[in-house]
Amino acid sequence: MKQLFLLIPIAILAGCGSSSTSKIETFQQVDRLSRPAVNEVFASVAGDRHKINNEIAPSQDGTQLANDIQNFMTNTAGRSQATTDVVKAVLVPDVMVADLNQTDSAAYLGSETGGATGGKFGGRKLTDDVVDISLGVVFGKTVSALGLAADDKKDIPTLTSDNVGASGKHFTSTFPYLGEPR
Repeated sequence: MKQLFLLIPIAILAGCGSSSTSKIETFQQVDRLSRPAVNEVFASVAGDRHKINNEIAPSQDGTQLANDIQNFMTNTAGRSQATTDVVKAVLVPDVMVADLNQTDSAAYLGSETGGATGGKFGGRKLTDDVVDISLGVVFGKTVSALGLAADDKKDIPTLTSDNVGASGKHFTSTFPYLGEPR
């Protein structure tokens, strides 16, 4: 306890500056990534769509990102409007959702799907293969398998994985939870 009291005055003094002028700093957001593969799949580099989505606030995703999802899902991927509507409902806004009122464990897209992916808490576990899950939503049968829309039979199985596994072999049960590099 004695050591803590010695550190407090040092921390207070370290925060004190000798400058008499205040400098206001402004920052420009250049990238925003909550869910891997969302902006990368749906927003093209053409027309600066990818850049625009990186620089806007999540509150603008309802028009910007939702339009990119609509265009990609129906025109490029050829998916049904029902599947497209589910994808927009689940992925917009592009933020990581965690329902702190839930007591179950983390499950990627859990909160957004009402627990269809394994739990209602949301967030993600270290072992969740979020890229494969996202690609499965876009190009696979994930939406219909979860009972969120009828199977539109427009899946493209070869595009449902990045073929990089989320193997638990390099995770540990203690902080920092990552094992030795492979």
